Amino acid sequence: MNPCKCDAQYCFDALSDRERDVLFSSITTVKYKKGETIVKQGFAMSSILFLEKGIVKLDVAADNQNTTISIVSAKAFVGLMCSFVDRQVDFSVVALVDSEVSLIDKNIVDGLIRTNGEFASRMVHLMSLMTKDMVGELSRKNTKNSLGAIALTLLELMKHFGSTRYTLPFTRTELAEVVGFSKESVNLSLASLSKDELIALSGKHVEIVDEARLRTIAQRG
Repeated sequence: MNPCKCDAQYCFDALSDRERDVLFSSITTVKYKKGETIVKQGFAMSSILFLEKGIVKLDVAADNQNTTISIVSAKAFVGLMCSFVDRQVDFSVVALVDSEVSLIDKNIVDGLIRTNGEFASRMVHLMSLMTKDMVGELSRKNTKNSLGAIALTLLELMKHFGSTRYTLPFTRTELAEVVGFSKESVNLSLASLSKDELIALSGKHVEIVDEARLRTIAQRG
């Protein structure tokens, strides 16, 4: 299996026409406004979430502190690794921009996994890759100083938005939760990157001016 092709569509392609009809007929699509909570920490997930449009974040609240553990953009499953556990989830899912989510019947997917070996294999592989990516993302940020973590996050957002120009979907406090540093450190890092002309910053509007230098800071910071 080519890992580069292992995404949601690759999993769906393992289904027969009849199986796809059964799966897709179970889907309910819900629209969420920016800032709305899609899944609340401490509640069970009754459906499998597939993000059709938008960008969402996964937050974990513990010891009076909120930490963003992942950012997910369109055409991807959200929290798939925890979808088949019949207990309360340990994270919240919040829309960073106006988003559209397909709610897929968990029992139907579970049945397809039991009866279609190729679909099951692709789903397991996808969940493994998602877990690897999430752990890698957290590990990279945890080894960075404030400047490096901010640079890495700005580059990740550029990828999610598909543009070097975008509007930050966070307040400065929320951005601090993403990178794991204080709001003051975040403000100083953004000011430094702007002063050195790696980014142009106007309120929440960001432009990546020097991507190569920003990547160097993200790697070495």
